[in-house]
Amino acid sequence: MAHFFGKSFSASVTHKPFLWVIRSSLLKILDSFGLSNMVPEGSATFNALMSTWENLQPCVGVTEVLAKLGRKYQLGLLSNGDKGTLQATLRVFPSSVNVSLILSSDYPVNCFKPCSSMYAQALAVVNGDRTQVFHVAGSTFDAHGARTFGIFSGVLDSSAMHTNPQPCFVFDDILQLLSFFDV
Repeated sequence: MAHFFGKSFSASVTHKPFLWVIRSSLLKILDSFGLSNMVPEGSATFNALMSTWENLQPCVGVTEVLAKLGRKYQLGLLSNGDKGTLQATLRVFPSSVNVSLILSSDYPVNCFKPCSSMYAQALAVVNGDRTQVFHVAGSTFDAHGARTFGIFSGVLDSSAMHTNPQPCFVFDDILQLLSFFDV
């Protein structure tokens, strides 16, 4: 059994927990706006809304920074998304961006950040050597999960300096990673 939001669900229902959460959230949003009848589950519009995750465009500078970092370091994507959605999402990047690892919430991990099993995937790749992993997060919540698990973490949000506990490193934007990693 998997546990989400205080409820238990069989693995058959939550085999792709990220898409399950997105689908459930979209259904609740449509219902709250009284749009459930106009945009029923399974309709072309509903499916188009669900597929937007595969077409998100990276923020300014992300492609260039990842391409440069990828020449010196092995890059991995650690995300609450399922592997299929993440692979589709990575298609927006040119071949110069080399993300060689996808660490997802998929079964058998079957949990979301900050669950320790998410971060354990990264350590498994480097045989448990915590000095070989650096987690860069877009949110303080994710950086906190990595730090709690014992992985060095940075967050792309300068307001994170005022959180408890503070992340290991705080960056104003992704471009600062180039000087931090001397790339």
